[in-house]
Amino acid sequence: MRLGGICGPIVVLLAGSVASGQAHAHVKWFADYDLNEPPLPLGDVLTGEFVRFFLASVLLIYAFFWFDRYVLRKRFLEDILRRYTLSEPAAFLILRAAALVFFAAVSAYGLSGQAFFLTPELKTEQWWVPWVQLGIAMCALHRRTAAFIGVGVASLYIAAASRYGIFHLLDYLILVGVAYYFLAAPLARPGWLMSRYVVLYAATGLTLLWASAEKWLYPSWTYPLLARDPGLLMGLEPDTYMVLAGFVEFNVTFMALSSASLLSRGVALGLASVFLLAIFKFGLIDAVGHLLIMAILLVLVLYGPTKGRNFLVLKHKSLWTEAYFMTGLYVLAFVMAFIAYYGIRFLVYGD
Repeated sequence: MRLGGICGPIVVLLAGSVASGQAHAHVKWFADYDLNEPPLPLGDVLTGEFVRFFLASVLLIYAFFWFDRYVLRKRFLEDILRRYTLSEPAAFLILRAAALVFFAAVSAYGLSGQAFFLTPELKTEQWWVPWVQLGIAMCALHRRTAAFIGVGVASLYIAAASRYGIFHLLDYLILVGVAYYFLAAPLARPGWLMSRYVVLYAATGLTLLWASAEKWLYPSWTYPLLARDPGLLMGLEPDTYMVLAGFVEFNVTFMALSSASLLSRGVALGLASVFLLAIFKFGLIDAVGHLLIMAILLVLVLYGPTKGRNFLVLKHKSLWTEAYFMTGLYVLAFVMAFIAYYGIRFLVYGD
């Protein structure tokens, strides 16, 4: 393949990472969808254009992780960053505040006659749901009652899964992470503390990776939205836009989850900014629906990643080897996303 054939998609990927904020709005909140409809066959997904974007993304990932490990080894700005890093109690306060606002808002929606379990498309007529949500919000007011936030979130997640099916709720693994984070809050040992943030960050990342795969496998859900607002396309064809949006989300998420240097905070800040910008386009529903994920990304920026990421760092290898290793993990994650989506879909629906 000619170098120009790969460099072109790299430029588009970089531009798309800045300009495609609307790609992160959850399509199920704003457009019709049908989970009984099977996803696109794999052969229809892996087009020539898709392969070119993939090759471009591999080169981009390699370059990013070479630079990431270089920054880590040179310890750029670490002393300054350490002075401005939030304490764990402050990070916990941010997440409690986000839970308070989120569940107070969805409770208000429910009590006004528009109840939903956890996200706008998970509608319910169960009278008790808004009151449980209000109870969760009240439990967020004090650190000692924070564990009940986890109990409430887990209960609502299970109730929603029983109503809408576990495959649908895989869109919101972030809420499993939130439930665990608060359930484990009373456990003070360092191992439990680290596990809370590891699970929270991992569940957030898996949610975004799952959403990116959905953009490739169910692009038809988004086409009506793009037709109503062609400005979202940034001059691209709808098919190209959906492929690009998926790659932007997948790449940025993988970078934020796997970066071992201060770059992880920069990527998380950029990702949080994208969600914030999407609010201006999609309004209050998007703001409430994405509040928890924006709070988690803010915590990643201000509190930072856990030491659990150190197992990805090959201290005694060259930068080239480290970048090669991380690129291999990226390809593995990419393949596993497809296997997981098609595999779980087959187990649940048989198609």
